[in-house]
Amino acid sequence: MSQGYDYSELVETLIEAFESFSGRPLIESSTAGQQPDYPFCQYTITSPYKRITWDIVDGEIFEIVLSLTWRGLSGHEVLSLANKTNKYFRSQEGRIFMQENGVTVVDVLNSGLRDTFISIEYERMAGLDLRLRVRDSFVQEVQEIEEISIQNEGGI
Repeated sequence: MSQGYDYSELVETLIEAFESFSGRPLIESSTAGQQPDYPFCQYTITSPYKRITWDIVDGEIFEIVLSLTWRGLSGHEVLSLANKTNKYFRSQEGRIFMQENGVTVVDVLNSGLRDTFISIEYERMAGLDLRLRVRDSFVQEVQEIEEISIQNEGGI
């Protein structure tokens, strides 16, 4: 039996997309480790599974919603990067790249500021949400019936 969708494939595709259109890193939010130099983008998978069919299990197509947040010290810079990200995922180039990697961009949502106050200064943040559609690799092993034997015990 297949284990199901591998989210690391989606993350690898997103990282490659970010390297190509922005040249800046994409990292997972809320993780330990060295923070990259500003500006950088963080992702959070906010809805890992949104069912769009009711009766399909094998090879099911479902949706994922993720939040992308650019972080930096300049509000104008992160707004510009969020806008560039928005345009990329809505563009033919971005949609084709994602489709070639098994991901369909369904919608680009909620672009805007997401600033936070840290100690004595503001960390500027701007971001957007992506609604993506993927195909699950789950395949259920079904036992095949090779032979059926019917015995007539009633004499008919």
